[in-house]
Amino acid sequence: MTVQAESYSLWTVDVERQRLTDTMFATIHCEKRKGGCDNTSKAVFRGHSDRCPLCGVKALEVSSFNQRNALVADATERFALQLFQQAINSSKVMASRFFVKRNVVSPQLEMRGATAADLAILSRDTDGPVSPNEIECILEVKMSVIWNWAQNNKEEPIADYDGHAGRPSIYRTDSILKAIGKAAIMRSCPDSERIPFIVVGNTPPPPNYRDKVDGTVKAGLIQKWISLTPTPLIVEPAKSIARRNPKRTTGFLRIDSLDELKQLLEKTLMTRWLYVGAMVEPQRIGEIIKSLNLSRPTEEIGHAFLKRLPEASSLYSL
Repeated sequence: MTVQAESYSLWTVDVERQRLTDTMFATIHCEKRKGGCDNTSKAVFRGHSDRCPLCGVKALEVSSFNQRNALVADATERFALQLFQQAINSSKVMASRFFVKRNVVSPQLEMRGATAADLAILSRDTDGPVSPNEIECILEVKMSVIWNWAQNNKEEPIADYDGHAGRPSIYRTDSILKAIGKAAIMRSCPDSERIPFIVVGNTPPPPNYRDKVDGTVKAGLIQKWISLTPTPLIVEPAKSIARRNPKRTTGFLRIDSLDELKQLLEKTLMTRWLYVGAMVEPQRIGEIIKSLNLSRPTEEIGHAFLKRLPEASSLYSL
């Protein structure tokens, strides 16, 4: 039976505007102000150029510290929590079976304190620590404010996600590396091999890192990188559309509707997964395959092979 829930849209310029707070804006000034330049403004990012628009000197600085990262992390994780739960509740096969929780703790998977899962989809409606067999999917949220806003005019953004100096979401290479590191730690733990790991952003990855993102999915370390923003190109929307806002690569998918998110979750949660990771010697793989009883059911053969896969490592016996 489908459960009715409050309706949430994907990430849009209006959704972002509604979540802006004054503490997200940094004070930006010209370092030549003591010499007579009075240019001072407040914006979410410095802008694409650090050249002062008043005096022309390349000297813009951000002078006030703010908690933008912490505030935006809280706002975007809450948004993703609501959106993913709505997608699950609107599905006949997922409703009442799966529950999205925030800051999920599972010591067996090294998920505790600062390393707790941003979001996780559980098979049990609980807010306490969980065992690995209760986790159906881990969601690493790497969303942020993706447009550049001026505090004195919040009607229209100043720049798109790649048109200002503050690279946001998974357009930041350090966000990509942090997500990969978190997935690697989780994968190194016993009982993690059946749990899918999805990175949730609101931009695509940068062009020069898309092959790295694809590689993590091909290797099974991460199952998908997604963006919840269908149309991030609000300023200069016709500029390099395919490059700036791709629909998909091998590892990345732009989500364009709630139905598309629902389909991704149904595929993810209704499939029995098993992570395979090993540095192997082809000769030993062949020997292991030949030694298996191939008359058994297909799934039993697969489990038998995976159990013996570490033996194929050339350093296994050292």
